[in-house]
Amino acid sequence: MVATFIKDRLGNQMFQYAFSKAIKLAQGNDSPLIFDFSNVYKKGKPEDGWEDSLRYFKVEKYRNEKIRMRKYTSILQKFIFSLYILDGKFGFFFSKESWFSLFRKYGLLFVSNNGGNAQYYYPIYHKYFNHGTFKKIICNGYFEVPALFENIKPILMEEFTPKLPPRTENKYLYDVINSTNSVCVTVRRGDYLDDRYRKKFFVCDINYFIAAIKKVKEVVHNPVFVFFSNDIEWVKKNISVDAPSFYESGTDPVWETLRLMYSCKHFIISNSTFAWWAQYLSRNTENKVVISPDHWFNIKIEGRSSLISDDFITIPCEYK
Repeated sequence: MVATFIKDRLGNQMFQYAFSKAIKLAQGNDSPLIFDFSNVYKKGKPEDGWEDSLRYFKVEKYRNEKIRMRKYTSILQKFIFSLYILDGKFGFFFSKESWFSLFRKYGLLFVSNNGGNAQYYYPIYHKYFNHGTFKKIICNGYFEVPALFENIKPILMEEFTPKLPPRTENKYLYDVINSTNSVCVTVRRGDYLDDRYRKKFFVCDINYFIAAIKKVKEVVHNPVFVFFSNDIEWVKKNISVDAPSFYESGTDPVWETLRLMYSCKHFIISNSTFAWWAQYLSRNTENKVVISPDHWFNIKIEGRSSLISDDFITIPCEYK
């Protein structure tokens, strides 16, 4: 089995699903996928996205249940995890990173969120888990590193298709997107402006979008901009474009919004996992242009975040 503690909303859930699926396929058996959404449910209301959003897509069938370490782990894994808990009671004589490094050698894929540094995550998959070594694997992390699941991208392209057909009320917008050089522009506001998250996450201010739109006009012939946002009225009032522009209503369910986004041919993304998946799932594979900020968090890390691909065009943004 591959059992994963799921964190946060759809964009993050997709990363955790992709990693879990890649690990399962690397094991070479028909182990079940088990996902624990209890952390998601605690954070907010379903109507705000705090739910099992994977169920809207054609993903592999999985069990949604609480993961109990004593029940799901092998005897050796139980022993190692018990030592970790015991150490924690005394204030961690060994660091969590030291413990997690040990965990990963025995099928407990626990990682800390370190800003998406690919060099930290990459060996988790390739060093230990290509040969079906473990029958029970427990995953706990964000796994926001495309290299971890790039070899199963065709599978993910199919599985991250919504179960339901496109909504009829969006037919005109789909027609625009499909018949033009459509550019998906994702403006993430909402919680990124909250005092709890602003310092870490608010990277893409209005100057970023103005510069990104200007760049798109230089590299895309006759672009048509399609805006998506959790504050679409703010976008209409504050971001003016001297080019054809359209706006998603802001009231579509998350699965429909994602499909509208990935149906576009080019992308201006915020530092949002939801926006990242839109460009990743795009069917325009030959000449796709993706504009992104030059850093993902307001935290300086060594090297570039693994979420910013080498083929992205980056716009410099100030650290807030």
